[in-house]
Amino acid sequence: MDQRLKAKQPNPEIAKKFERLEWDTNFRERKTTTDYLANALRIAIYDGQFDDNEELNQVELAEFFGVSRVPVREALRQLQAEGLVQSIAHYRTIVSGMSLSQIIESIEMRATLEAHLLRKASKKLDRGALKAIRHICTEVDNIKDYGSQWVLKNWEFHRALYARSESPSIIDTVERLHLKIERYLRRTGGRERLRQAAAEHRQILNALEQKDFGKASTLLEKHILNSGEVIRWQYGATDERLTDKGSRDTKAGTRRRKSFAERPD
Repeated sequence: MDQRLKAKQPNPEIAKKFERLEWDTNFRERKTTTDYLANALRIAIYDGQFDDNEELNQVELAEFFGVSRVPVREALRQLQAEGLVQSIAHYRTIVSGMSLSQIIESIEMRATLEAHLLRKASKKLDRGALKAIRHICTEVDNIKDYGSQWVLKNWEFHRALYARSESPSIIDTVERLHLKIERYLRRTGGRERLRQAAAEHRQILNALEQKDFGKASTLLEKHILNSGEVIRWQYGATDERLTDKGSRDTKAGTRRRKSFAERPD
């Protein structure tokens, strides 16, 4: 499906959630309507455009994409099989969430696996590879918020570190973990964490350029765990949940939308 037939006057709130469709070339590949919708919803959820437990309104989605509710329902079934959404009473569908303990465990797994991958790949990173990583760092330095551009460039940086590890199964596991937790990193990260993360990228690159591969691996593991500590602090500092913008919900004149799953840790 190369082009969407959007509603004449699309809901601006829905349009904002899917603004990545306008510039991400991955959405220009030819797909069936159902696969296109499933991919658009999947990426929007991974990007944190939908809060945990937020309802995915089939009527609004069908109107926005200019399709019937049939392919929307089929797309939601795909996401339910992947564990991204769940069905509740009265044929409603909501975004699935993770508890704090699940988020932290996923981050710890990712940190351990990525450090291992870098140890395997580091000696194979030649001058050209290091130059490419340095270029990514420069691009990251110019990003000012945790938007989709940060998500893509951050992922590009990490992939460049371990791409030559020749461990496709471990890489697949790492990237699945990355997708699961990225939305929580964006929700809790502010400008200060953004600046710190970019500096940590530079420290990892410097260690690689100095051929201190052990140090680079240790710095990478610490870099990922640092993000986990930000989530732990934000989540544990109060019983209030965090919104997708990183601010705490209030009861005064706002609709209560909780970001994290309400099941206990």
